[in-house]
Amino acid sequence: MNPLNASTNNSPQFDAILLAGDGESSYKVLNQHKAFLRLEGRCLVTHVIESLRQVPSVRAVYVVGHQQHLHKTLVEDGIDLKTPKPVHLLEQRENLYQNIWHTFLATLPGDRNEQALESGPYRDRAVLIVPCDAPLITPHEIEYFIHHSDVNRYDHILGITPEATLEPFYPQADQPGIRMAYLHLKEDNYRINNLHLVKPLRVGHRHYIQQMYQYRYQRNIRNVIPFAFKLFWKDKYKGYHYYLGLILSLLFSKINCPPLVRFFKSWVPRRGLEEWISKGLATRFKSLVVPYAGAVLDIDNEPDFSAMKCRYQEWRTVLEQMERDPVPGSAPLTAVKPQSPLTFPQLTKT
Repeated sequence: MNPLNASTNNSPQFDAILLAGDGESSYKVLNQHKAFLRLEGRCLVTHVIESLRQVPSVRAVYVVGHQQHLHKTLVEDGIDLKTPKPVHLLEQRENLYQNIWHTFLATLPGDRNEQALESGPYRDRAVLIVPCDAPLITPHEIEYFIHHSDVNRYDHILGITPEATLEPFYPQADQPGIRMAYLHLKEDNYRINNLHLVKPLRVGHRHYIQQMYQYRYQRNIRNVIPFAFKLFWKDKYKGYHYYLGLILSLLFSKINCPPLVRFFKSWVPRRGLEEWISKGLATRFKSLVVPYAGAVLDIDNEPDFSAMKCRYQEWRTVLEQMERDPVPGSAPLTAVKPQSPLTFPQLTKT
């Protein structure tokens, strides 16, 4: 572990970047930015901050968005910006990439000259990147992700969650739920869980991140075609079959054709996909299976938000049970000595 990420007691700690910007690529719900939707008496961004500040491996929280609105909201929600861990509010930039990059720079002490940084002592400094719209994210889940991320071998680690872990949150006969599209890989079906541990200075093609983010909703065919064109036009690493396998297995999943899903997902072994992404981003990329669902259950639209409001307390109970009884085969969270109990924040209902 790089000493730049170590706390005084030699346990690894990372600054967390909480993305709460409302730029051109962000999606609104009920005609407002998702960070400020109110659930159980507090805004979504407040729920995430409360969980982050209970994680031993998180040193400080940097929230990037509309700075004045964030400050007003967090004060109204009773957030102390200084304790138990500092919360820094930064004004948003023009897009996601700029938000991440300039917030990362704000975490650095001393000289932040970009050219000097490329060869300086902060090349191996990693930050945790977290979404603002996942109110069920838990301290335990975040700690699990950090604890099992091998930052000595990899520069960008992305959490993925198996489909079986998300089945309890599907719509029921008499209740709403959240059901998402999956990455159909050869080994299993996964959903990206929105947690990233990244060394920004080690990602050679950082500018590609903004393009990928703009076309991230690939359930919409209008996004698939331009993204594929951009990808294939620039791809020097001949990974076309991975992308086509992902898209075709998703398509046949939507029309409920399991045999063709199985056929096309066989084109996409997890390790091969990781190697292709590593080459494309000019970094060492790795996915990490996380057997918890809180970070995955983000709010993308009004039905998701309605389901979250209806089943929030029930789903909290489900997540607590998952943490007591991990999915068989998952790695346990061991050798971590919490500085405070890894519990859900106590929130007052409206």
